[in-house]
Amino acid sequence: MDFVIDLELIYVIAWVVIFFVAVLVELLEPQLVSLWFAGGALVALLSSTLFGANIIIQGILFIVSTAVLLYLTKPFVKKVVNTKSIPTNADSLIGTTILVEKGFSSTTSGMGMHGDVRWKLVTKQDVTFKVGDYALIKNIDGNKLIVTKKEG
Repeated sequence: MDFVIDLELIYVIAWVVIFFVAVLVELLEPQLVSLWFAGGALVALLSSTLFGANIIIQGILFIVSTAVLLYLTKPFVKKVVNTKSIPTNADSLIGTTILVEKGFSSTTSGMGMHGDVRWKLVTKQDVTFKVGDYALIKNIDGNKLIVTKKEG
């Protein structure tokens, strides 16, 4: 019994697998990361099955069609991806003041209390904060508040 490998069938199976993997990735991560590859795989698959294109032509069609789909959908992608971030409760701290409980400077970190939550405080200014000072919250970096000296 002779075992013959049909390369054309392998190419068809490969394009089908690439198509379904790209669609699956897009469904799992809906941020338009693989949709173009699914379109390119579909074009390559059709070129193979309908026109009998060789693997080099299929590969070129895959790359070109993926690039064209990416180019044509770029304005739409910018609208989808560039959505405004949703502020969290912690974002409401920006612009408010915090009481310093442990002094600090630009080279060390301190601690402060805002409401009933204790925060790590850091500053980029060349100033020293003492216990009892009030600092102005300018930004949040992870679990640290970036503060500046409160005027007055």
